Amino acid sequence: MEWLYLIKPPLAVSRIEEVCTLAALPALCEDVYEVSGLREAGREGRVDCVWGVFDGRCLPIRNGVRYELVSCPNALQWTVTSRNGEMTLHGSINMADVDPDFAESIELFLGQFRDSLQRLATADGYLPVDQAL
Repeated sequence: MEWLYLIKPPLAVSRIEEVCTLAALPALCEDVYEVSGLREAGREGRVDCVWGVFDGRCLPIRNGVRYELVSCPNALQWTVTSRNGEMTLHGSINMADVDPDFAESIELFLGQFRDSLQRLATADGYLPVDQAL
């Protein structure tokens, strides 16, 4: 199952890499309560969230970052990328058909994350990518 959100105005890739870290997850999403045991330069740790405690990762990818709940049985992952004037938040799990309440909880989780990125993108001092120069 997948979820996709467009966020406007987009953040620059460098800003995404700066603010989208594993340690920042609790500030970016209300349903992440704590991140602990950071290792591998802060890219891996334990994520305590609405569904339990999981091994998590946040890795740089082309044009953004990818978060993974590695030990999650549903393999939840989401990416934040910025390219060609568009910023996308794309999330997925390893099942096509899930309980509607569970699907809604993922939608809420990603929605919180999207809203935080939207606030960052429109905050004073940060211009959209195409206006930053």
